[in-house]
Amino acid sequence: MKALLSILCLTMLATACQQETLNIEAPYRVKLQVYTPDVALRARQAQPLMLDLRTDSYYKQYGYRLMYYQQSGLGRLFRDTTAIRQRMPVEIPLGQSRWSFIPETTGINEVILIAQQERGYTRPDTLHIRFQVNP
Repeated sequence: MKALLSILCLTMLATACQQETLNIEAPYRVKLQVYTPDVALRARQAQPLMLDLRTDSYYKQYGYRLMYYQQSGLGRLFRDTTAIRQRMPVEIPLGQSRWSFIPETTGINEVILIAQQERGYTRPDTLHIRFQVNP
């Protein structure tokens, strides 16, 4: 009887351990918002962008990255005077930071920004920005 009880306890313990997961992604999110002035945008004219990065996690206040994509590839994103390359992560601080976008063509330009934590513990946030550029 004692052997049966110990086998039953070991079986219950083994099945309880099998239900655990090694998924370390937390349910926390980073949230990226953009503020642009309501002015008509012209080709080759800088459009100031105010990016606001927020998080609801308890992780450190640094270690966040921004990825920049543009499907047409006809524009440039700047932080201060430094040009940001597409598909290359750059550091972005929590809170507000100043950026600028310079479109190279007229028409509709779409910029995709992805904010994520460096180590990937939080879910990334994707932001699509559409600009109507006048000649």
